[in-house]
Amino acid sequence: MKSPQTRKTIVWIGLPVLMLVLLGGGYLLGRNHAPPLRVAAAYPAEMLWEESQWMDECAECHAGEDFHRCSACHDDHGAVEFAEIPFYGMITFTGDVPQPGVVEINEVLPYRDQPHTHLPLLDFLENQGVAAFESVTLTSRDGGWITIQREDLTEEALLLPYTDGIRFAAENLHVSTWIKGLTGMVVVGEERPITVAGEPTSMGRLLLGPTRLVTVETARVMYAGEEDGVIREAQTAFRIRGAAVSELLADRPYETVVVEDQAGEMHRFSPEETAQAVLISGKQGPTLVLPDRGRTGWVDQVTAVWAE
Repeated sequence: MKSPQTRKTIVWIGLPVLMLVLLGGGYLLGRNHAPPLRVAAAYPAEMLWEESQWMDECAECHAGEDFHRCSACHDDHGAVEFAEIPFYGMITFTGDVPQPGVVEINEVLPYRDQPHTHLPLLDFLENQGVAAFESVTLTSRDGGWITIQREDLTEEALLLPYTDGIRFAAENLHVSTWIKGLTGMVVVGEERPITVAGEPTSMGRLLLGPTRLVTVETARVMYAGEEDGVIREAQTAFRIRGAAVSELLADRPYETVVVEDQAGEMHRFSPEETAQAVLISGKQGPTLVLPDRGRTGWVDQVTAVWAE
């Protein structure tokens, strides 16, 4: 292996020759001006040597006319750094995780205004208390989603700023997995702490199956205008997505849905009561949501669901 001093010597000898070749080649190609000769003087020889090594490696796969420039990443794959991203935008974080809910973008990329801002996906999951898992599914704003197994994730799987929030990219995964506008993550853990129709499973696995979007906690609100005294009203509500109970128990007819919680208490419902019911990852663990009831009528810490 050549010493650093030898490499520098080679660079200094080779640069004038290279510039002459570029100059002559430029005129042969019809260019009416010379290449920027100041590059050779403006940058340290060691830096030019290192850059040439990168270009040499790239040349193994890429043709010269297809060589990557700054615009290749900025224009084709999304902004590498972007200071005006929606700092307080949110992504959903659910499945087999300690604290399901939403995560603000500033928690993912707190230093978004610094160059080359990024965070390895594995580091993000670890920061959220997820140490061991089987897979993670990422969803995007345009409805796309990707699922990646744990063994296929490395430190090169990155979360980066993008114009409408966060994008995902990984140099060692196919470019079709590089999604933009990240809206949510579903983590599938190694354990299966809940049983549905006799089959051990987990909320992460259930949320990747048949799901339903339901409206809960609908309420009328009224307000009297300060200037005209007119009372005006509106409705407020929440929309949440969960695993559809009726789909999970659809293999045979049944008269009763039984839900067991962590304390061993059995909660019994008719098929009509659970027609729109869903299971979600709640703060207290798996939760049965009954849209027609308030939160006090939901069942927390669900351990089993079956039909009779």
